[in-house]
Amino acid sequence: MENLHDRKLKRLVSDRGGEFLNHRFKALSEEHGFQHTTSPAETPQHNGFAERGNQSILVKTRCILNHSKLPKVYWAEAVCTATALSNIVLTPSRNNKSPFSLCLNFRSRALGHINSIPTQPPKG
Repeated sequence: MENLHDRKLKRLVSDRGGEFLNHRFKALSEEHGFQHTTSPAETPQHNGFAERGNQSILVKTRCILNHSKLPKVYWAEAVCTATALSNIVLTPSRNNKSPFSLCLNFRSRALGHINSIPTQPPKG
């Protein structure tokens, strides 16, 4: 993100996941000069915005699978689709801009190229 917006990362707050609590990540934070702090363990309410976003993706994923009648083996693809849709859909709370366009300072195009998921899995 620093290179996208010409702003230096000052502080990163993460959960207590192993990917953040190791010597390699500590060296990375020291090398790039940002402070790393962690949220308290077992307190998802401290990360309400992210938790709500995750819940929203799960709901969209279930809707995609239910609508398409695809088996749960396609869960990962449905999660990717739900995430992509969340990132490109315009929202009133963001002045009718998408998260993608706000982050990259990019104008969203029409969504006519997006197709619905087939209702039957491919054979073979």
